[in-house]
Order: sequence, then C-alpha cells, then structure tokens
Amino acid sequence: MAGARPPAGEPGLSLTRVGTALPVIGSAGLLAMLALVALKRGPGWLRLWGVAALGAFTAIGPTLTAIIERPRIGLTMEHDGMLQVESAIDRVLGGQAIYGVDWSGTPMARLPWDLTSGGNPALHHMAYFPLTVLVGIPFRLLSGALGLRFDYRIVLIGFALLGLFAIVTLPIAAERRLMVLAAIYVSPLITLYLWSGRNDIEFLATVLLSLMLLSRGHAIPAAGALGVAVALKPFAWLAVPFLLVVLVMRLRAGRSRRELLGAFAVLVITPIATIVPFFIANPPAFWSDVVLYTSGGVPDAYPIAGYGFGEILYQAGLIAHRTDAFPFTAFQLAAMLPVLWWAGRAVARRPTAGRWMAGYAGVLLAFMFFGRFFNDNYVAVVITLFLCVLPLGAASLMPPRAVQAGRLAA
Repeated sequence: MAGARPPAGEPGLSLTRVGTALPVIGSAGLLAMLALVALKRGPGWLRLWGVAALGAFTAIGPTLTAIIERPRIGLTMEHDGMLQVESAIDRVLGGQAIYGVDWSGTPMARLPWDLTSGGNPALHHMAYFPLTVLVGIPFRLLSGALGLRFDYRIVLIGFALLGLFAIVTLPIAAERRLMVLAAIYVSPLITLYLWSGRNDIEFLATVLLSLMLLSRGHAIPAAGALGVAVALKPFAWLAVPFLLVVLVMRLRAGRSRRELLGAFAVLVITPIATIVPFFIANPPAFWSDVVLYTSGGVPDAYPIAGYGFGEILYQAGLIAHRTDAFPFTAFQLAAMLPVLWWAGRAVARRPTAGRWMAGYAGVLLAFMFFGRFFNDNYVAVVITLFLCVLPLGAASLMPPRAVQAGRLAA
C-alpha cells in the first residue's frame, strides 16, 4: 500500500510520514468534539459542523499534502488503480481506447508487484467502469488550464465533500449525524485509503447522497444519485433492490406510478449513457477487462487475495494458484440471497434508513467475502457501513402521511 520508494537522495513520503503531525492534531480535535458532545456545550449546529470540519481535516488534509508533494518527490504511496485512471483520462481526451489496452508504458508500471509472478495483471486490464474515468476529465482540463499537475485525488476530495454534505443534511438528530461523520471521516477505515487514491469514496458518497434524498422524500433524485453510484462501482448495484422495495412501498402508500417510473428511468440512464458507448466500441475488450478479469475468466485474472473465502481456500491448498478460476459466483449467490430475502422483508415491514443500510451492508458483505478477493479497503467499507446502521436508526423512508397511518394502525 505504501507504493514505490522515492528517488534516491529525495526525502521519503509514506502514509506514516504524511500523518506524523495530523494524528496528534486530529486526536486533540476529536477529544474536544467528544467533550462538546458529551457535555452538550454549545449549540447543536456548532458541534455538528465542528465534527464535520474535523472529518474534513483528517480525511482531506493528508490527501492534499500528498497531492502537493507528489510533483516534488514522485510516486510514493499512490495506488496503482489511481495511476491507471489518470492515464485513462489522458487517453480519453486523446480519443483513444481504454479497454483492451497495454498499460505497461504508463506510470502504473513503475509500482512494485510481488503477489503473483509475471508482473501486475492490471497492466493488461482496466477493471473500472467508464464513469470513474469520465468524472476526472473536467478536473484534468481545469488543472491543465491553470498550469497545474493533475492528481486524481482532487476528484476524490470532491466526492468526500459531497459525502460530508449528504451526512450533514440527513434528517436525523444532530448527535446521530455526528456518529455517521465520525464513522466515515474521522475513522481511519476510509480516510487511510483516500490518502493513497483508492476511489471507494466515490460510490460511498453517492450512496449516502441517495439515502439522504430518499429519507427526505425525494425518491426520483435519490434514484438518480444511486444510478451514478452504480455507474461508478458495481458494488452499488447491491443497493438497488432496497431502493426498489422502498419505491414499491411508497407506491402502495399512495404515491403515483409516475414516481416509480421516473425513479427507474433516472436510475438506469447514467449507467446506460456511460457504459454502453464503451461496450459498443469494443465488446470483447470491455467484457474481458471489466467482467472476466475480476471473475477469473482470463489466464491473468485478478489474483485471489485478501481476507475472505478465496484466501482461505488458497491458504488451505484447495486452490493451487492465485490466478486460477473458481466458481465463486455460486458461493456468493448462496450467501447473498438469504440475506437479501431477510433484509428486503425487514425493509418492507418498516422502511427506515437504518434497516436500508443494514440490508445493503449485509448483502455487500456476503458478496465481498465470498468473492475472488476481499481487499483491505473492502473490509473497511463494510465495517464502516455497519457502523452507520445504528446512527441512521428509525429515520423513515416513507411519505409523512404513510408514516402517520402506520403509527395509527399500530
């Protein structure tokens, strides 16, 4: 995770060094904020925005430091996927393909790789959805216009701020919003990986935005936000069933069919508009890079690794090589379907933000754990989502009249 070493004679930079002073300052700030919350000193808005500022400091401060230092000392802790996306942005701007491409001549090739023999297989595959690349284009153009070196982490900072906005505007008590803020932006589970340029914050922020809009009764914008998340990362697809359950429950509570149809339309428009053109341009290359590479369908597939079922099988000797094919999909479905059935019924009985998040986190855990790889940042995402369940609590996802009717019926 630390990336390549800096050039000889240059000062080093690592996640540890970047955070030498920041953890001390951040810890002091956290203790101060906890004191404000525990003692209930000061207005609620002050405590809320204080924690939001602390979260922004601990998440964005080290990221900005890494961006500023990178032109001076070169690659240090940068994630290989971030470097690949940066190169892909330049290729799109140059009218070139990004799937079925050899990335051996890009900065990503300079990073060390020792998990499998034969070099990093990502040098021959682009696993990310097109929108991950496309969202960086405006930032790339702006950086060029200003004469600055582009760093994709500036895009991630934008999504981090979007996530902060979504949490601060959740219709739950201020203390509960503080807990969600702390779980995502003060905890190192997410911020540690943001510093090095892993892009999980993109789909997390848009999923949170979708949930915030849904909890405020804006079903169609919520579906649109989730559609963006789906177009950014396939993990967001697992939240779609829970959105559909809430939409159906809203329809039964008296909302118009127009809302349901409109929500479905905006849900699919972004994935279709961003994925289909790249798929049509070269179907075999897109399918090989995005689907087969991550599922073990090619000889140089993404290696079995991490903290899940695949690594257990490999360590037990049941899988000979990390690049071997294995029917993980069957195990994923066997684990996901019961969770989806149980959680979906729970959301249908009482559509709340807490149940929605619990269901999504549970299905995501089943999908990731029994997948081909369960990386450290994936573990962090799942833990973080579960930490958000209790603070989100009983915030209703139904129209006010339907909530009142349910209470009267009870």
